[in-house]
Amino acid sequence: MTAVVTNHDVPDDPRNDPNSPIPNLNVIDVAGYKKTGGADLSIIVASPLDGDPASQTRLLDKIQGYLSHIQSPEFLADAGVAPDPSNTTINVILHPDSSNVIRELLERCHAWTNEHGASLVVRDLEPSESGGT
Repeated sequence: MTAVVTNHDVPDDPRNDPNSPIPNLNVIDVAGYKKTGGADLSIIVASPLDGDPASQTRLLDKIQGYLSHIQSPEFLADAGVAPDPSNTTINVILHPDSSNVIRELLERCHAWTNEHGASLVVRDLEPSESGGT
């Protein structure tokens, strides 16, 4: 079975910043729904993310948006089951040159995401995923 790819327009939002490594806070970057119920949702950070307070806040706001989405009726309809860390994962895929401050911040987010129905997985973007070799 082939996966269906759906591209959505990005809603206008005063927080959108095309120059940021996290340009849009109000969209789910990538969502894959499991046949058995649940989902893998991914935040893609394709450019290095600095450890400054604004970047940290932007990342936390993006994760909060995902946590809010998994509590929505739309998510339940798409995922088929209520979110739980055993069936719903938020993947944060970072540019490998992202700040260690960001990585340390994400380490502290595991309990938060678990308490809100998702597991958190953090990994680096592979060169093949960014068009590199």
